[in-house]
This record gives sequence, structure tokens and C-alpha cells, in this order.
Amino acid sequence: MTCMFPEPPVPGRFRLFLLRHGHLENSDRGAINGQADVFLSPRGLSQMERRAKDLAGVPVTLLLSSSLSRTRQSLEPLARTRPELVPRALDRFRERSFGAWEGKTRPEITREDPAGFDRWQKLDLSFAPAGGESLLDFRGRIKRAMDDLLLEVGYGHNAILVAHSGVNRILLLDALGADLSRYFRLTQAYGALNVIDYTEGGEPTVLLMNHPPEEFT
Repeated sequence: MTCMFPEPPVPGRFRLFLLRHGHLENSDRGAINGQADVFLSPRGLSQMERRAKDLAGVPVTLLLSSSLSRTRQSLEPLARTRPELVPRALDRFRERSFGAWEGKTRPEITREDPAGFDRWQKLDLSFAPAGGESLLDFRGRIKRAMDDLLLEVGYGHNAILVAHSGVNRILLLDALGADLSRYFRLTQAYGALNVIDYTEGGEPTVLLMNHPPEEFT
């Protein structure tokens, strides 16, 4: 893969290289992980090594992930190519909390909480599994986290952020000016790359969305 975004940081622009973590040790089981701390599978490690090669030519000034192990593991190959940068793990970019559902499969949830599962599938924005977050609360957390990050570090950066399917969907919907009713219309493959430009005083621009690692093309 030829580097598509080789430009260095420019004043007034925050370019976000937004990644989803790699394949997980329980992905094939179909468990809903939420904020449960699970680890990459060998396949996931290979995906992120491939992605690190894809992005090796991108001039980056910030290396970020959520504080969950799967995103910190996924960031490691990218960080090794940039030893001058110190990776940061940020709690507020964790995946949506699914509370009592975490670690369970959809058939298990359907048996144990059929009414809740139905509300989730129908995109009830106010619904939260027991001990978890509603989609509305989740969106609020992620949007505040992004706003606060920009306030903290300012513009003039190229940043890599390894996050989660739900986190990425929220950031992409917000950048596209779309509401939460489109949430299930977006997908994020393991290792997917998105690129969003945040312009000081302007609107975000989505440059790339759900680009898979080379092994999937």
C-alpha cells in the first residue's frame, strides 16, 4: 500500500488516523466485549503489523489509544516505528459499556434479556443494558473526549488513534453531520483505517472510511 497521506502536520488542522483494533481472541465466538479487557488473536497481531507497515510513511506527532488492552496492543507495532513518540492510553475513548451483557454472545443475550436485545436491535437510543451505557450517553462521552483532546493538544498535529468499532462510528457520524439513526449503517472491519481532518474554526472532513488492511483487499 502506497502512503496516501504523506503530508506533514499543518497549522490549523488536526488530521486523525482513526483505526479499529485487530481481530480478538474471542472474535470467532461472537462475544460482545464492550469494556471487558480481551486481547488480540495471532491474526489480530498480524493485521496490526501489516497496518504499521502501511502507515510507516505517515508523519505523526501523537500516538493514542483507548486504555483497553486490545487497542494498546494494536498501537504497539505503530509505536515501534516511531520510537521518539510516547503512546498515550485514554480512558474516555473506551468502547461503549454493555454492562451485564459483556462476554456473552447474541444468542445468550436473546435468551436472558429478550426485551433488552430487541430494544438494542431497534436502535433505542435511550436503552442501556444493566450496568451499561445508552447510545446517547456513549455518544456524549466520545464527543466530549474528542473536543477535550483538541482543546488540550491544539491543531497542527497528525495523530493516530486506535479505538473501537463503536467509538469510530460515533466519530465518523459526527464528522459527517449524521445522526445516531445511521449508527448501524456504518461498519468497521478489524484493523480498519479512517482519516478525518478537523479544521480550526471549520467543519470536519472525512477523507477515508473503513479502509481494510492490505490482506483484505
